[in-house]
Amino acid sequence: MSTRLKRVRAEVFDLLAPEFGTEKGRVSYDTEEGLWVCVRQMEIPRALTPDGDGRVDILLLVPSTYPQIPPDGFYCDQTLRLSGHYFVPMGFSSTTGSISQQLRESGWNWYCAHSEKRQEVAARWRPHADHRKGDNLHRYLLLCLSILGTEGKRRAL
Repeated sequence: MSTRLKRVRAEVFDLLAPEFGTEKGRVSYDTEEGLWVCVRQMEIPRALTPDGDGRVDILLLVPSTYPQIPPDGFYCDQTLRLSGHYFVPMGFSSTTGSISQQLRESGWNWYCAHSEKRQEVAARWRPHADHRKGDNLHRYLLLCLSILGTEGKRRAL
């Protein structure tokens, strides 16, 4: 089992599932390589979802160098009602057959989870050998939800 897979598995079982739910399928991850983590039916401000129900699935792609490098943004199963340059669903071109292309074709949209440059975020990222301490996927997901919550409050004004 790879180092990344061990780390992702530990974070899913010790941090994500206890926080976001242990129902079957609620928190899932790539059990072969630890390439991704998905949390289903996350609550976000209703004003951000096209159907107004305030529930979305969020997918994080886990870098090969995780935990030293954080994920880059997040994927959402819906086109969210967001504004600002880093909330626009990314339409960048990607290599044929790439994971980004496959996700877009499956209805997932990518959103930036920070306004700073990726290098600056990576420089502030502080993982710890103990997955329960320091920066981890749980804290990164909470950052994503915080950004969405802030945007939801702005839209409500």
